[in-house]
Amino acid sequence: MLSFFRRFTKSRYGLIAVFVFLAVIALAFAAGDITGIRSSGSGGAGEVIAKVGDRKITSAEIRDRIDRFIRNAQRDGQNVTIEQFLAQGGLELAVDEMINSAALVEFAKDSGMQVSKKLVDGEIASNPSFLGLDGKFSQKTFEDLLSQNRISPIAFRESLTDDRYSNWLVNRAALNGTMPNGVLLPYASLLLERRTGIVGLVPTIGMDPGPDPDDKTLTAFYTAQRARYLVPERRIVRYALVKPDGIRAQQTVTDAEIAQAYKKAGARYAAAEKRSVQQLVVLDQATATRIAGEVKGGKSIADAAKAAGLEPSSFNSLEKPDLARQTAPAIADAAFAAAEGAVLGPVRSPLGWHVLKVEKVEKIAAKSLEQAQGELRDQLLQSKTAEAIATLRQSIEDGVGDGKTFDEAVRDGKLAPERTPALTSAGTNPDDAAYKPDPLIVPIMRAGFAFENAGDEPQVIPTAQDGSFALVTLERTVAAAPRPLAQIRAQVVKDYLVDKALAKARAAATAMLAKLEKGVPMQQALAEAGVTKGPPPKPFDFKRQDILGKQMAPAIQMAFSMAPKKAKIVPGANREGFYVVYLANVEEHSAAGDQAAITRVRGDIAPQVGPEYARQFVNSVRNAVKVTRDEKAIARLRAELSRTGTSGR
Repeated sequence: MLSFFRRFTKSRYGLIAVFVFLAVIALAFAAGDITGIRSSGSGGAGEVIAKVGDRKITSAEIRDRIDRFIRNAQRDGQNVTIEQFLAQGGLELAVDEMINSAALVEFAKDSGMQVSKKLVDGEIASNPSFLGLDGKFSQKTFEDLLSQNRISPIAFRESLTDDRYSNWLVNRAALNGTMPNGVLLPYASLLLERRTGIVGLVPTIGMDPGPDPDDKTLTAFYTAQRARYLVPERRIVRYALVKPDGIRAQQTVTDAEIAQAYKKAGARYAAAEKRSVQQLVVLDQATATRIAGEVKGGKSIADAAKAAGLEPSSFNSLEKPDLARQTAPAIADAAFAAAEGAVLGPVRSPLGWHVLKVEKVEKIAAKSLEQAQGELRDQLLQSKTAEAIATLRQSIEDGVGDGKTFDEAVRDGKLAPERTPALTSAGTNPDDAAYKPDPLIVPIMRAGFAFENAGDEPQVIPTAQDGSFALVTLERTVAAAPRPLAQIRAQVVKDYLVDKALAKARAAATAMLAKLEKGVPMQQALAEAGVTKGPPPKPFDFKRQDILGKQMAPAIQMAFSMAPKKAKIVPGANREGFYVVYLANVEEHSAAGDQAAITRVRGDIAPQVGPEYARQFVNSVRNAVKVTRDEKAIARLRAELSRTGTSGR
């Protein structure tokens, strides 16, 4: 779970977990989302848990950061709870990285760095989230989006300013340096290291789990494992969908409009001629004359060009003006004066001497008004439909901007309101596996999960590239919660029994370790552990380079992190049991003189140098500025989060 959090906290330069604040800003710009930005630049209310120079980091800020992370993860369908977050070090990571962020900003300011208002204005103007329908920066869109996310323009600018300080510093610190071969040799030699051993499986299915649990035992198991049965946050969204087909059915095209469109089309429906031409351009006239003679004698232009070390070009189904634009007027004049199949040339142009062959002549008859009216009617309907959709959408957006509710906007726009079931952000229904939503529901649910609260101002969103859009509002949020035990009793009983069998499998596998390290063969150790089911032991023999970049079994990966003559256990996938790995031998080899191995290692290690420089730079910055942590306050925050089971919002 925290791997997602660490990905969430990478900077726009791809550095590894440098600091939360910078990362949220960077991701906000990459995704066009500003909901992760803090609401103030001077620390929120709550107990002060750390000080970085004059900057105070409060428990309220940390709670807000954690709350946003968990809510966003749950909206994405991940079963993340505050208990899991705390157990895997989330609080420590959030605190540490917020301190790093504040330290970088403090160091930048102390060093005389300044971020100009013009630079911040440029970043805001270039953010795609703030563009209007005309593709340009919209002050109204900017203010509306900040208002929807409860962020003041001042706080937003402060966030961008701090972000720029941090990026300047980290970008300079992360410039890669060169790595000499002497540093790379030990790592390259590891690629050639060979390891042999054997792997056995103690399967869960071979263990006796014991009797079924009674009600008290089952309830206690369910309570302890409730995160396993968590249903992600769902939302019920009301929406009104507008599609081009419905708008098109309301449009009419008169004969007078068709006649006027026919008149405006001018030469579009007049008689025309198109030609397909092959040409070869040669720099000197003598060569062009020779090739033209060969082609007139029956040789293809392609063969003649190949013999001369040249390549012909083709122009397919072009009218004379188009051919003139793509070649030269003299070429178009010659091609359109010749008969089909004729070979021309050499013809002079600014490009050189041309040899031409008229491959095909197409005579296109003129179209009368009667013949063109079907095509014109469709074009007029399409134009009217697009205009009507744009007008309707603008009317709805203006009404919402003036304070209309969802119901009022639907009524005035004569739309048909609909309601979704309680769905996840991906549009799935955990209560109905057979539920098949319309693909248009996915963007609607994505918009529904962007609302902070039910009753927030409705939003107009695009749903497809054909101009479809929807008016969306949030009706109700169904918080993430475990399924009731009564609904999933059979599944919980099964999980209980599997866990019991898995515990016995682990105990049996653990008991084998000492025997294997004393020289007992794997098959004998399995038999003495009571393992009668499962696959036979499997020997392995790999070099380290054989497993790099490949999806090898975890047991094989473990073999490359063990000492020889030792045994370890590795959990199997999906609670299948435990693998017992015994490493028999390690055979070392030197990569001295193996330039290919050294080059490969350089390619693998070089990308890590920048992030490592960045980490060391941030550590140095923290040592240079005054940083104090209140460990007791952090402990109190942890206790509060554990006690409430929520981030306190």
